[in-house]
Amino acid sequence: MITDMPSSLLSELSRRIETWMGLFFPPDRWADLMRKLDAAAPAFGCGDAEACARFLTDSAISKKQIELLATYLTIGETYFFREPRSFEVLEQVILPSLIQERRNGVRQLRFWSAACCTGEEPYSIAMLLHRLLPDLSAWKTDILATDISPRFLRKAEEGVYGQWSFRGISPTVQAQHYQQTSNGLYAIS
Repeated sequence: MITDMPSSLLSELSRRIETWMGLFFPPDRWADLMRKLDAAAPAFGCGDAEACARFLTDSAISKKQIELLATYLTIGETYFFREPRSFEVLEQVILPSLIQERRNGVRQLRFWSAACCTGEEPYSIAMLLHRLLPDLSAWKTDILATDISPRFLRKAEEGVYGQWSFRGISPTVQAQHYQQTSNGLYAIS
């Protein structure tokens, strides 16, 4: 159960979280922080959000504990082509310009998918490149995908997803890039 927590405790915890992982919880997001701490409390052996906050501010926290905390504080929801308008601009404006500019020179494109979660965004970029570059093998393309959660990154590396992750793309595009596995999931081709 979430109770009111002293603002000094929330302020200190918020400062530490920002130092540990770069996530910022200003006072207007403290209710959200308390809800997330309440969910995380059992994983840290604490009875509630306040006990968890005290543990996190009073103890020397290990890297593993910071990674565990990150899984509770970050949003783990994503899907392919999640922000359609952004991918539209990337496909119709940004990439055609970059491709044209580099077609007769160094054929290199580099992307960074920060906070990639479980990998749907970087794989969406790869699918888009596949569509826009019929001569993709003649290009050097790099997609760096990073996330604060090692668990999310492991899932991204696996490249295996449930149908819910494909709600942003057509079945034709899905079939072009993914193969259905025996357990009903889809693995990247």
